[in-house]
Amino acid sequence: MTDQLYTTHDISRLLQVDPSTVSKWIDRGILMAFRTPGGHRRVRSADLRTFLITHQMPVPEELGSGTVRLLAVDDERPVLDAIKRAFKPFAAQVELQTTTSGVEALLLVSEQKPHGMIIDLNMPDIDGLEVCRRIRARKQMEGVRLITMTSAHTPEVVEQSKQAGALACMAKPLDVQQVLELFRVPLALSAKR
Repeated sequence: MTDQLYTTHDISRLLQVDPSTVSKWIDRGILMAFRTPGGHRRVRSADLRTFLITHQMPVPEELGSGTVRLLAVDDERPVLDAIKRAFKPFAAQVELQTTTSGVEALLLVSEQKPHGMIIDLNMPDIDGLEVCRRIRARKQMEGVRLITMTSAHTPEVVEQSKQAGALACMAKPLDVQQVLELFRVPLALSAKR
């Protein structure tokens, strides 16, 4: 499917909101857009889908899949393999990408625009708290839901994660159902078994 472009008026009709509301979303950086040489705003269909899923709004059929894109970051390959296996039954709802590097995750988040990230706190190149802080520092990444994970789960670590911008901090091994709920994955869709 090609990435269709939408005007603010197209989006306002599609979502049944005022065009000025769409403009405010764009100006605040919560809906990704670009301007034409004439100064008109344009939104790619993929960015509009991301916005709707992130903000728990229904995705109109003409925008295609309501799949949630997640990026899992852990320097231990066996942990990432376990996460992949755990999410496999939900392949119809979740598109999971993985990386073993916090630095690579910072590059991928701009490129792939995931709806959410699962980030290990203890990584050699850059720790998970710093990954969270750097993502939160980017206005255009404001809607990305961040969850940290650690084998050293304590109330202090949970608080540090939340201060860095994470929605939650989970103990390893991950509770997949809880992760799906935190990312608002539409579980009404049947999981592929």
